[in-house]
Amino acid sequence: MASRPIHLMIVAAHPADSFDQAGGTLAHHVAQGDRVTAVIATTGVRSHHFRLADEKRRAGKKLNVEKRIQKAVAEKLEEVRNACRILGFDDVRALGFDDDDVLLTQGKVEAIAAVIRELKPDILITHHPFECGGFKMHGTIGQATLHAWQLASGSGHGRQPRHYAPIVYFMCPLAYIGNNSLEYAGTARADLFVDITDVIELKVRAMDYINTQYYGGAYARKTAESFDGTFGQHAGVAYAEVFQRFAPAVRYTLPVTDAELSLIDAPIEAYMARRSEMTAALLPLPPDQRFSAQHRFTKEMYRD
Repeated sequence: MASRPIHLMIVAAHPADSFDQAGGTLAHHVAQGDRVTAVIATTGVRSHHFRLADEKRRAGKKLNVEKRIQKAVAEKLEEVRNACRILGFDDVRALGFDDDDVLLTQGKVEAIAAVIRELKPDILITHHPFECGGFKMHGTIGQATLHAWQLASGSGHGRQPRHYAPIVYFMCPLAYIGNNSLEYAGTARADLFVDITDVIELKVRAMDYINTQYYGGAYARKTAESFDGTFGQHAGVAYAEVFQRFAPAVRYTLPVTDAELSLIDAPIEAYMARRSEMTAALLPLPPDQRFSAQHRFTKEMYRD
């Protein structure tokens, strides 16, 4: 553990990405006195404001999306700020790129590098640069962040300060493997599982704020069980978040924790009970929401 509070900076492609893959870990760091900043690269409105997309689907040409953009941007930012406050921090920086501006550009790299130089974080967290084979905004921002990390550590131009962030983590590197034929299984791996069982309720409550994406309510509880719960099963705990370190760690001795040492004499019953704890699915739903089976596909719809 570091001898002083550290500063973590998470660089996310879309607003909700700023916590939905690493929010429990961020909450742990806030609780121990560390500083957390979320840098959001895009507004998330054109691809992740699902309510607006549904409005467009229903109205067609009658709805001019451009007239709604600023209001929609404000809605998404307010949601994320409220969600991050639940996790204990409110330092949210929006770079404002359009989320249909999908290519890796010098502008994105320099914008992220500028924030790195300004904030001087100790740890950078971002997306895996080859998520879905790189064919996704997550991958674009992961790549841009790595380029920005290099750019910020160089001499720069004029009187620009230099900052080298010694540690870079990719959040949830295994999330989308299998979704398409460009999957990046050759470069993605799980280096670190963070046990977030004690803060899973906070993470679900934070997700409840993301109403423009229908992330609250039933979905928040389902995804906590299916993602964080699945990673927890791999780690031998109830809920976990997974990370991949960009560069190998350097230590004086081999690291070991009391949790790991406790496994030597622990009964198998304790191991199974720890994995079986279920919290997220049992949290009360918001008053106006419920679980529903009305949108299931029928067996007839699966006929080729």
